[in-house]
Amino acid sequence: MFRFAVSLIFSAGVASAQCPEQSQTLVSCTLKGGAKKLTTCLDGTRASYAYGSTGRAPELLLDHSVRDVGMRPWPGVGSTIWEEFTFYNKDVSYVIHYAVERTPEGNVSGGITVMKGNQELAHLACDRGSIESAGYGLPLFEAKERAGQIYSPETQSWN
Repeated sequence: MFRFAVSLIFSAGVASAQCPEQSQTLVSCTLKGGAKKLTTCLDGTRASYAYGSTGRAPELLLDHSVRDVGMRPWPGVGSTIWEEFTFYNKDVSYVIHYAVERTPEGNVSGGITVMKGNQELAHLACDRGSIESAGYGLPLFEAKERAGQIYSPETQSWN
């Protein structure tokens, strides 16, 4: 699969939530004018998702094997580099996404969509300037491959 390296520079408003020292940030940001925070981390074969009020313990914390986290990588075409990944909690899914425009400005956006089945429960955009990301290629892709999974661009699924 075609892999394209992108260096991302973010403004001073980086999300206050941080991943533990031994892990790597996937995508993190503040939401709702800084009132909420979203943090996703990779620690070897484990990925975690935390969401809650800024400065407080997370309201929701999910920790899964990378094999159990859904992921749609950027297909390598288009004017925007994007990736999304999904954490599952029973019948609710949390789809985290980020995108970088391939322009001189390199605008960065991101957010989360909460789904229950096919019903959207919430869609929150990251506060402008607050996104912290590992960038493309998201390390989750390589972690899933190391765990023995193979991505099929034709079916857009992992086996």
